[in-house]
Amino acid sequence: MPKADFLEKFKAARQAFQQSIAGLTDAEAARLSAGSTQSRWPSIKAILGHLAAWEREVLIADEMTKRGEESNLDHLESLEFNQTQETHRQNWPLDQLLSELDLNYEALLMAWDEYEGEDGPYGTSSWQPGPLSLWWLITHPQELTAEIARRRAS
Repeated sequence: MPKADFLEKFKAARQAFQQSIAGLTDAEAARLSAGSTQSRWPSIKAILGHLAAWEREVLIADEMTKRGEESNLDHLESLEFNQTQETHRQNWPLDQLLSELDLNYEALLMAWDEYEGEDGPYGTSSWQPGPLSLWWLITHPQELTAEIARRRAS
């Protein structure tokens, strides 16, 4: 898949995610979901923090890669990381989480724009579905969008 197609899909996934949280209030974001036993996130706010944390880590990894260092993503234990980041962000105001997400989105687009042609942090495979790619930055937000929509509908 060409980089431009990946970016188009990334932007569309983000737009859908943004629509799923449009008009979200602090109370709604913090409310514990009755269906939270079906998900690892107790609230929409936890979902927002989860996505923000992982996007931030991708930005850090991208900078490390550009410096010729080994990516920090290669050694992260995701369950431990998720718990640490959820605890870190649990008392943040909703506006702060939303600002972090907005800043991450813009920073990711700028970081990827710095790569020449079809190159990316994983070479040309960066834009392809697969293990050494950024494809999960499309599919995971799509899953989270569906989870948020389910919670907001109940």
